[in-house]
Amino acid sequence: MATPLIEPQHAAGEVPVKIRLHQLTKSFETAGGTVTALDNISLDIPSGCFFMIVGPSGCGKTTLLRILANLEAPTSGTVEIASPAEFRPGNSMVFQGDSLFPWMTVFDNAAYGLALRHVPKAEIRETVDYYLSRTGLKRFANAYPHQLSGGMRQRVSIVRAFANDPDILLMDEPFSALDEQNKLLLQEELLRIWDETRKTVLFITHSVDEAATLGDRIMIMTAQPGCTKQIVDVPFARPRSVLELRARPEYGEFVYSIWGQLRDEVERARSRDLNEKKV
Repeated sequence: MATPLIEPQHAAGEVPVKIRLHQLTKSFETAGGTVTALDNISLDIPSGCFFMIVGPSGCGKTTLLRILANLEAPTSGTVEIASPAEFRPGNSMVFQGDSLFPWMTVFDNAAYGLALRHVPKAEIRETVDYYLSRTGLKRFANAYPHQLSGGMRQRVSIVRAFANDPDILLMDEPFSALDEQNKLLLQEELLRIWDETRKTVLFITHSVDEAATLGDRIMIMTAQPGCTKQIVDVPFARPRSVLELRARPEYGEFVYSIWGQLRDEVERARSRDLNEKKV
């Protein structure tokens, strides 16, 4: 369970810390023995930061997000999170796969978190209508998930998360299953909504392009056991256009530098997997 983060007074203009991890470690007991997923991670994430996490498969990225969502408990170390306002939930999570309720309409799926908190119906209607309009889903409000494309269903998941007005938004590879065209459109929509809200976002991705396009900071994780290899500030100003940003030569240079840091870890993870198959 995360403990409240008690911060000292901040200097004028200084951004307060929203999440602080100190020597965070997570191990699992398996039939083959103890497996360490996360090893001694310490970092501060400022309030309002769009924080990207990249790393090879199996490095503990999703485990880290689940700990922050209080779905897993750390084996050791501490998680401190600045308390949200009383009326606001601590976090909302957007998953990689389809997480909509198939028996609910688009509107009811988007309103789910608000309804659980017993928000007045008029406020629910106003909030959900706003985000459905922003994402081009207003005319599908009464449709069911099976009547939507994969990209549209993922848009509903994003609307549900933002409509609930969480203090922190946790996103676990939300666009990985989409085709490139839908991925680009949703990245643009996510950036537009985030520019309005400036929520603290933790976003897992395997795509260095996606990390550089969306993020303020990128944490590069090592192969298992996952720990912090490097944290890099993204040098591009906001607001951003996905296609315009990717057309700039300095963007390509930045992505190449991130991939240079990540490549050794991906190769190390691949070698480990091949050796395990041989045993």
